[in-house]
Amino acid sequence: MTKRHPVPAYLGRVLSPSGVPQGTCFQIAPGWLVTAWHVAQATLALGDDEVLRVDRLSEPGAERIGARVVAEDRKADLILLRADKAFPASARLLRGSRSVRHAEPVTVLGHALVQETGDQPPVLWVEALGEWQGEARRTDDVTLGRFYSRDVLPGMSGSPVRQRSDDSVVGVVSARYNTSDGWLVHSVWSGRVEDLRELCKGHVGLDESRWVGFAGATTVAVESLGAGHREPDSGARTETAWAPDPQPDGPDPDAPLPNTPLPNAPVPNTSAPVAGPTDPPAPAGSGDTLSDTITEEVSLGLLARFTRWISDTL
Repeated sequence: MTKRHPVPAYLGRVLSPSGVPQGTCFQIAPGWLVTAWHVAQATLALGDDEVLRVDRLSEPGAERIGARVVAEDRKADLILLRADKAFPASARLLRGSRSVRHAEPVTVLGHALVQETGDQPPVLWVEALGEWQGEARRTDDVTLGRFYSRDVLPGMSGSPVRQRSDDSVVGVVSARYNTSDGWLVHSVWSGRVEDLRELCKGHVGLDESRWVGFAGATTVAVESLGAGHREPDSGARTETAWAPDPQPDGPDPDAPLPNTPLPNAPVPNTSAPVAGPTDPPAPAGSGDTLSDTITEEVSLGLLARFTRWISDTL
């Protein structure tokens, strides 16, 4: 059995004209690379032409490939490159950043600058684990993704932020927030996949089976291919109220009567069917609805309460 390389074959490094790594990049489709805008622009400023050089992170220095800028989004810190030669693989899934669950485990793997002491050889790459924390909005109307990680290092800009459950790309590392007062410590900003998708339009074929967490994108069939299958979060979160279980000693005599509105509650529309009590949440890990037994107990409890009220008023 062949041991899988720890570095995905779609990861690469952005190199200076002299071959010094400046940041990380990754392939989203054969010959199409993505990195942070600031990495590409700073690297281009080191040379006298418009061609970047990249190599594969899994085989650093083995082969240098030319790449040219095709589209850029300076505010979102994203840039799309066209490479002269494709990497062996591309990112399998690209997930809308807004659809990622809060505290979802993520990972970043990329080129890293580590200051070693003594005569230790330099580090080639580092993996940084973290948790997704949602989004942040700047005053220039740019929305960024945010995740928590203690180990994101210089050189990782342009790396894909990947969901650990299915390896889907949920963001692109832009910058680490270096707090001076302890607020938002270990926070990292990332470009959003929503903005990357817009950047790709007209250049990269947007195969809907690879872009998940977007309206109209095919998700169920593709998600089932990965380990730990989970439906993507639509971003719209609702809270559902539920009725408590009947008390063991019978209904509470001080409780409101059946079909009696609570104070300040809207009056129900009597022309429409009246819904029964909302089901309580199912036990953790279960997708089953309220069992017939509990439903019957709730109905009997309401009937007993109504009967008692009738008898007390006669």
